[in-house]
Amino acid sequence: MSGWVKFAIGLAAALLIGWLHHGPLGAGARFVDGLERQAQAAVAQTNVPGVTVRLGHDPLSRHATLSGPADAFQREGQGELKGINDWVAEIEGISGYHWADDAGGAPTAMPLLAELLILVAIAYLAGLGLGWLLFGRRRDDDGLY
Repeated sequence: MSGWVKFAIGLAAALLIGWLHHGPLGAGARFVDGLERQAQAAVAQTNVPGVTVRLGHDPLSRHATLSGPADAFQREGQGELKGINDWVAEIEGISGYHWADDAGGAPTAMPLLAELLILVAIAYLAGLGLGWLLFGRRRDDDGLY
């Protein structure tokens, strides 16, 4: 079997395992739900009534959509006084945010599955490269390549 076929099989297996973990086993949905709960708790700390936050669920994404009757000061804050945007942006794992009533519309957020598959492919390639650097090519019994 050629080295390229082995490489392709290994990469496909790694991507399949990443997809299984994210989708059918539910880790992606649990991750986004946890981020959404943290974002809702952060928005609740601002004491601005009627403001809600949702993360992308179809497809899953780490981008937050804020909505509600908040004025510019409540959204942006001023100086050292943090606004709602700052509270949401500080949550580790949130990739960005926008307000539902922004005239520019929602930016295109990368789906969580795409992020995961890119990271799995990078990790696979890094492991393959590290293995090649540490162990090199196999040698024949007589010590020649």
